[in-house]
Amino acid sequence: MENGPEELYRRIAALEEENAQLRDWQKQMNMLCSQMLDMLEKQKTDLEEKSGRMEELWRFESINRWRIDSLPYELRDPDFQPEVFKPHFLTSRETRRLIREEHRSIARLGDGEFAAIAGRQRWNFQGQSELLGKRLKEVLQSNREDLLIGLNPTFYMDLSSLPELDADGVRAYMRPEVRRQHAALLDRDRYYADALFHNMYSEQDVAEIKSIWQGRDCVIIEGVHTGSGVGNDLFAGCHSIKRILCPAENAFDRYDEILSAASEQSRDSLMLLALGPTATVLAYDLCCRGYQAVDIGHTDLIYEKYRGGLQDLYQVKIPYKYCSADERIKGREIPGIEEPEYLQQVIARIV
Repeated sequence: MENGPEELYRRIAALEEENAQLRDWQKQMNMLCSQMLDMLEKQKTDLEEKSGRMEELWRFESINRWRIDSLPYELRDPDFQPEVFKPHFLTSRETRRLIREEHRSIARLGDGEFAAIAGRQRWNFQGQSELLGKRLKEVLQSNREDLLIGLNPTFYMDLSSLPELDADGVRAYMRPEVRRQHAALLDRDRYYADALFHNMYSEQDVAEIKSIWQGRDCVIIEGVHTGSGVGNDLFAGCHSIKRILCPAENAFDRYDEILSAASEQSRDSLMLLALGPTATVLAYDLCCRGYQAVDIGHTDLIYEKYRGGLQDLYQVKIPYKYCSADERIKGREIPGIEEPEYLQQVIARIV
């Protein structure tokens, strides 16, 4: 019979054979999919490795391009000398002596101040301002006998004595166009003060810096989270301390109020300024008004770095102070300083 047991058995056998073929095909497909997944995973790993190598190559190429561009300035090759400009500098020790013994004021300019003069921004803590750039240029090119203009000598020196990372950082900033900007702004015959006079590498450095305010009545004009001398003995030798607290960010926006509050203090006071580029302009204006004003910048953090035996200023981390690392990031909550002596010293808040 067409539909008898034999036909049924034949169909079952055919289905079993077809099922076996399907299982074999499925097995082969599973193996193929596994191989494809392995290939994709390997390609992903290879791409990640290639991406990492490409980033390393880009960094290597950039660093070497900076080195090549900087080379004639560092070597002072005679073929390049007509275009090479290197300012004259006082030593850090002579800079300290003039501040301490001759009561000179000092206004300091670094890469951020030069960028502001050129209409660019390099700070997180101070927005771009055309007026600030103009005032900084005015300070830089001023010619008062009682005012030292401090520049960073590292920008113009032989970099062979610096750690490689630091040297490459200078090369990355001091590109030929930046060097031309500096050369156009600076006086070839002038002696500039060492803006890094506050660096501390020995106990002698510490003693010389502290001697600047030893026995003086001091007014510290600083950001609200700066806390210069809080938690250390940096200013223990002062006869007295008053503080004017200013905005931690965009202080120049309140400049007229800051200058007015500072100008109410006795002209016998030593004005110590830790207020970014605002301090540069303020040192000049206060000097013009008969004060001795010293732009001390990060002196407090530098002292903390020295006391802690740290290698990098960005390693200084104090919860209640605005530290150098905060200039690279935004958003850290900094609690107010509650030390009674500090609070008693505050005579004005412009925040």
